[in-house]
Amino acid sequence: MAGLDLLGRLFARAGNRDGQFRALEPAALDLAPVPAPGPASDAGLDLRVAVATKLLDGWLNNRQQTLVPHTLNFRALSPDEARLLLGVMAAAAQADGQVDPREARQLPLALERVGAGEAEVREIARLLGELQPLAELLAGVQEAGLGAHAYAAACLAINRRGRANRAFLGYLGARLGLVPDITAALERRYRA
Repeated sequence: MAGLDLLGRLFARAGNRDGQFRALEPAALDLAPVPAPGPASDAGLDLRVAVATKLLDGWLNNRQQTLVPHTLNFRALSPDEARLLLGVMAAAAQADGQVDPREARQLPLALERVGAGEAEVREIARLLGELQPLAELLAGVQEAGLGAHAYAAACLAINRRGRANRAFLGYLGARLGLVPDITAALERRYRA
């Protein structure tokens, strides 16, 4: 019987979890009145500054996660946006003057990984046979606001060990206005 009484008291305490502290409320009411805020009491201001500092620090530490697309998903893109990114992928693969066999094998797998379908795989194969107008592609990417997406797509398309490919990624990041923190995060996330 004593065990049931103990369980009843525990569940009664656990059931009151709405943020109210009934045991502390009477003691709090007996406290001396809080002085009115004035020039001598800047506790409210100090609290606001502390909270704002904490929020800013948290945002700065996680800015790559908030500024960079979390995923590159071709299913979520419009057909025009997908065509732009496919063009950037083809231009990236052609950046060193040739599409090496590793890049040619990797492109369909990379496209599948980011949600592209058979139409996109056929389109990238067609685009690899043509020289891509990089200036027009990048102007379209900037106009569409897809800079980080384009960089991620380029990372998926090329072998980053080659010096020419590294130089292309450097140019692409600079041309699209991406800071080094963002390009490094995209390179880690989107490996070919």
